[in-house]
Amino acid sequence: MTEQPESKDNSYQVRPIGYVENDFDQPTSSKTLRSMVSHIRISPEYADGLHGIEESRQLNVLFLLHESTGYTLKGPRRGGNVKGVFASRSPHRPNRIGLSRVELLDRTGPVLLVKNLDAINDTPVIDIKPYYPGADEIGADTETGAP
Repeated sequence: MTEQPESKDNSYQVRPIGYVENDFDQPTSSKTLRSMVSHIRISPEYADGLHGIEESRQLNVLFLLHESTGYTLKGPRRGGNVKGVFASRSPHRPNRIGLSRVELLDRTGPVLLVKNLDAINDTPVIDIKPYYPGADEIGADTETGAP
């Protein structure tokens, strides 16, 4: 049995900047979700933050795994291998935060059309960052990688 680690009782408030729109109301396979096109609708108060986003072909999207419940620190994962939660892609995590690198297909106002997003309809999006190979890849020259 794995003991729960002691930690400070710090709480952080995170507010969604938008929501996912697609045809999946229930969790399904990552492969299926990633093969489909999704929309990310940014809330009006954050829409100006999209200025210049079209300069990036790929984006890192952080979102809340709002349908996920519970987690185990160590246990069997897909394929039956025993791994820790931080060594897996399981949606069952202590902070229920998901991450997908997506392809930006188009932008119309506050709506991004993306592919490769591993999230279902109405998933709260908490942040979007451009992917820059020069900054996001290990060993990259971080001084010149990102604008």
